[in-house]
Amino acid sequence: MFSNRSSSSTRGFTLIELLVVIAIIAILAAILFPVFGRARENARRSSCQSNMKQIGLGVMQYVQDYDERYPQAYFYKNNAGDTQGYVHWSGSTRPYLKSEQIFVCPSDPLGGLLPTNPHDPTYSLAPSSPPRDAQVPRISYTANALIMPRKRSSTDGPNTVNSAQIDDTAGVIMVAEFANTIACVNDTSTGQETPGFKGKSHRPTHGITNNGAQTNLQSVADMQIPTPRAVTVTTALQAKAACTAAGYSGGGHHISYAEYEKHLGGSNYAFADGHVKWHRIEQTLNPNNFMWGKKLYTGNNQIILKPTGSEPVG
Repeated sequence: MFSNRSSSSTRGFTLIELLVVIAIIAILAAILFPVFGRARENARRSSCQSNMKQIGLGVMQYVQDYDERYPQAYFYKNNAGDTQGYVHWSGSTRPYLKSEQIFVCPSDPLGGLLPTNPHDPTYSLAPSSPPRDAQVPRISYTANALIMPRKRSSTDGPNTVNSAQIDDTAGVIMVAEFANTIACVNDTSTGQETPGFKGKSHRPTHGITNNGAQTNLQSVADMQIPTPRAVTVTTALQAKAACTAAGYSGGGHHISYAEYEKHLGGSNYAFADGHVKWHRIEQTLNPNNFMWGKKLYTGNNQIILKPTGSEPVG
């Protein structure tokens, strides 16, 4: 009797029982891993929002010091061309911020873009060469060209955007997140100096078209369209079609420079009053609550119209 009880008490798992346990563990893992991943991305989204909040406050301090005017997305150091590099909006606002690291989103798979012109005027590729662009070392964020246009010349300063021109600073995007696809940021060209370089990080984005065609907003003249022809990009499908894995297509839309789904199906946006909020791209492009700007603020304040071209965006 004693021998039988001892044998029974030390019996191990059967193969079926072991398989059942393994199956239960696998099911629990399949349920929990996405939850853990979502929680981790939520933390990164919050960190990114904190970054953008500090950037927004830095821009607001810049605005207070410069007659209530927002910085330009960029202008040429020599006011003539890019051979001496750019003065980028991140370089203009950097003195108001405690750390350059806040310009890098923790969810950015590229770790932030380098300056467009990363080296000295001799076009040396030596890593020790200082960058030509007045810009932070790496950046994950891009400006809205309606708020910070690419005027190219510092002499265009009087035509930059005054905060008083913006009808609803809490409702107009100022800074968005850069696209994860290098080819979309590069546009139809590569980096200035290194073949296949990692991105034209001086480029601003925006959410309008000119009768459905590309709108560069590169100069004062670009902003002064003589007839009311500017319309919005109205759907996420149109926006996402602007950039594919193959990159940006010539004549495409400059909203391709922005990333639409960096955080759980949406992205963070800093608004013209400095606050930050997460949105899906279709929310920002809603013609009845259009968040990319309701006018060409640095041009003749032309009203941006809905896709029908018959009434202003809301």
